[in-house]
Amino acid sequence: MEIEFEKEGRDKMLAGINKLERAVGSTMGPNGKTVIIPDTEKYGEYKITKDGVSVANSIVFKDPVENIGAKLIKQAAQLTVDQAGDGTTTATVLATAFINNLKDFNSNEINKAFDEIIPKVIDELRKNSRQLKQEDIKHVATISANNDSKIGDIIQEAYNFSNIIKVEEGGDTDNLECIEGMSLPVSYLSKKFITNKRKAEVEQEEPFVLILDGKLENLKSFEQPIKQIASENGKLLIITEHVHENILRLLETNFLSGSLNVCVIKAPGYSKHRKDLLKDISDFTGAAVINDFNKPYNSSILGKLKSLKVTKTNSILVKHEDIDITESIDNLKSQLSYSLDALDKSLLEQRITNLTGKVATIKVGGRSEIEMKERKDRYDDAVLAVACALEEGIVEGAGEALKLASWSVRTESIYNKSIEEIGLILLYSLEAPQYKIKDNGASLLNETTNDFKIDNYFNNNIIDPLKVTRCALENAVSVAKTILSTEAIVLSHTEWMN
Repeated sequence: MEIEFEKEGRDKMLAGINKLERAVGSTMGPNGKTVIIPDTEKYGEYKITKDGVSVANSIVFKDPVENIGAKLIKQAAQLTVDQAGDGTTTATVLATAFINNLKDFNSNEINKAFDEIIPKVIDELRKNSRQLKQEDIKHVATISANNDSKIGDIIQEAYNFSNIIKVEEGGDTDNLECIEGMSLPVSYLSKKFITNKRKAEVEQEEPFVLILDGKLENLKSFEQPIKQIASENGKLLIITEHVHENILRLLETNFLSGSLNVCVIKAPGYSKHRKDLLKDISDFTGAAVINDFNKPYNSSILGKLKSLKVTKTNSILVKHEDIDITESIDNLKSQLSYSLDALDKSLLEQRITNLTGKVATIKVGGRSEIEMKERKDRYDDAVLAVACALEEGIVEGAGEALKLASWSVRTESIYNKSIEEIGLILLYSLEAPQYKIKDNGASLLNETTNDFKIDNYFNNNIIDPLKVTRCALENAVSVAKTILSTEAIVLSHTEWMN
């Protein structure tokens, strides 16, 4: 076992952090560079990316202390992408600036400064934010996609069709399809079912569907259809109110071993409304709704979908072309026409919306598989950025929102004497993302002032989602406080020997 103490240990951690930031930060801004990294899906092969979290996750240092510093920053970056879908590079650059600029100060005073100042900065960000207009979606998407205006235009067109957007690999060129789909406000019941680790999502093509009105406490009744799906390398979506822990563990084991490609999601709704929604999903998929768990079933109870995507917050079901739901929709519309109760009308309208929903599917093309995957990553990030912008609004981009918030807070009489110097350094550190974009050779620079030649970022469509900026800042602060208060680093025997 080896122990690294105080300055020596922090300096080694900082060396790893700075190397990580240099690689990740090089992707930032419209003139950011691409990075070649190992392809985790194909051993021995490489891919090209400008995605900050992909670059970060590919980096492992030989020195164990350097690697610890890098791991801590990567955790902040990953948490940012989990919360907001983007902003990993901003989180990395901010955290590195905080750590470098504040490393010589007392950790208690640093924490006090962060706790006093950062909430004021976030208040300023919110104060200066604006609601995203429908026609501005393409600008958020373009910036998130590393200034690719074609990606921005296609995502704008997709949102003009629907707020449910699905991105998948396609052929030689990018194209957009609008197909029938349903969005449910439920997620996977276990992270073990995730197929896209970077996005924490489950993706299935042509899955079978098993709908249960009740709790799944054993698999005996469904042994035949499950075995058939497994033998044919098929996929299975299970929708149920609850799963017994032992059954969930068994399904996880089968998934992880490759025996059964399965995902379990919770049945949406509650009480009678849940039964109505299960009926609608049954019509949408052609699956029977099972409420008797004491007899054996065959594959005739299963429904099917064209595709499935389950995120951390919702499930998108794309209807199979063989399923006809016209009669189901007509029946609901008929019920709506003679319903008098306001709540019943609202629920009926929601059910009709679910069944008549559209999914805008973007099929990403490329001249090679490497190019296709890199473009799909950018489409994914851009779609998530738009979702964040619709949720909390937008702020000025290119690091300008953080800079202006820093200036606003600096003009206030907020400091007590003990944190005055630390507070100013902390606020100056908020300008690090904009400096990084300039260092990467961003255009629109005024050569005399070395500042951006922009009078109004909103009018020039240089915008970022508030949620992305906020989450990046909060996570950068969290990891910086942790690292700056570290006194000793204890290495395991394995790390020390390596």
